[in-house]
Amino acid sequence: VTFLGRFDDNAASAAGTPAAPGAAIVIAGSEQEDTGQNGRSSGEGPMPIHNYIAGHNFALPQPGIEGLKSGLRSKSAGKGMTDEQARASGLAEALERYSGVFMGEEPRRRARFIDLGEDEVVDPRRCMLFSERQYAEREIWRKRASSFQYVPLPFDEQAELDWSPVWSLSEGRQKYLPSSYLYYGHPEGGRFCTADSNGCAAGNTLEEAILQGFFELVERDAVAAWWYNRIPRPAVDLDSFDLDYVRALETFLARHHREFWVLDLTHDFGIPVMAAITRRIDKPVEDIVFAFGAHFDPRIALTRALSEMGQFLPAVLHMPSDGSGEYAYPDPHSLEWWRNARLADHPYLSPASELPARKISDFQNLQSDDIAEEVRCCQQLVEERGMEILVLDQTRPDIGLPVVKVIVPGMRHFWARFAPGRLYDVPVALGWLDAQKREEDLNPVAMFV
Repeated sequence: VTFLGRFDDNAASAAGTPAAPGAAIVIAGSEQEDTGQNGRSSGEGPMPIHNYIAGHNFALPQPGIEGLKSGLRSKSAGKGMTDEQARASGLAEALERYSGVFMGEEPRRRARFIDLGEDEVVDPRRCMLFSERQYAEREIWRKRASSFQYVPLPFDEQAELDWSPVWSLSEGRQKYLPSSYLYYGHPEGGRFCTADSNGCAAGNTLEEAILQGFFELVERDAVAAWWYNRIPRPAVDLDSFDLDYVRALETFLARHHREFWVLDLTHDFGIPVMAAITRRIDKPVEDIVFAFGAHFDPRIALTRALSEMGQFLPAVLHMPSDGSGEYAYPDPHSLEWWRNARLADHPYLSPASELPARKISDFQNLQSDDIAEEVRCCQQLVEERGMEILVLDQTRPDIGLPVVKVIVPGMRHFWARFAPGRLYDVPVALGWLDAQKREEDLNPVAMFV
């Protein structure tokens, strides 16, 4: 397999050497080439949307009949500013998901939580972050028939479970999490824990995979703070980025009677996080589509959000203006959103009118020419906020593509996870809200992408 581009949207770099799961992870330096992603030489022509699907999406948890009824997407997907980027992205995601499937050969130990030492075990409740109310209303969540909103049983400290090793970059030693939290399809999955792809990433090197997995954690943590608290955020001044890709996308969407804009969701980590949003403007049903991106380089954060938005557009672009027709994506929660959501009913999707648009010069760019230094920067950002960064190396010897799952207990998935913590604390600390919201006042629309 020849990969056609760096998975972080940069130029290709050398492949890394697989490590044993739970082994010590040593961050090695490597030079990165300039991004070259200025949007001026992509050669896309009139169609700036590039998508591929590949293989089965093992990362969608489908516990029992609820998963079968939910109709969720069954493929991995890739996107990019160019056809080559999209193909590489789709193949990499398929291999990433395959590498995370439980095969029975993963290192495990059988134990009860209460029998493991405090210094060697990570409480999975700090990673999942379900609230006591969610556990109490578990049956209500289950009836929604969405794997994205599945609430497991309350964690039982007395239960004997499989535990697998992860490596703490922060403490330089091995720790344990339930195997069912770490690997798709583990026999105990869906009981107390269910594996998902949050923080999972492939890369040309182990360090690159860690970096991309961490960016996903930051993206979803920021999205959760914005979405569930329904906080209007400033627009991104797209003209200041001066990207031909953005102009081509604007022209393309206008032909389909759509407008689009981008919000700045950057939160306390200071890493650029953006939300790209588009809606139909020629019919009452607005077919609102949104997607997200995060990266040290604000240009890459922007193009990631826009190209990911392009992944969802084929489901709605063909819809006629009279409101007839069938959407091309059968997920019931997406269909409910497209058929009913209006910008007027979800004002947090619009740019905050009282805040100035954010120019490219307003964003901090922490990217360097040393990927190991970038990983250390991520580690420092985590530890400054009183948290710990953990890494599971999921690289498979039969594949050889470096794949990791990055875990930061305390950081929030953008699915509905309502335990106390950053979801409530960060918006107040940043001045986005005057006071914390109550759980019952959070956005009733659970994130469904």
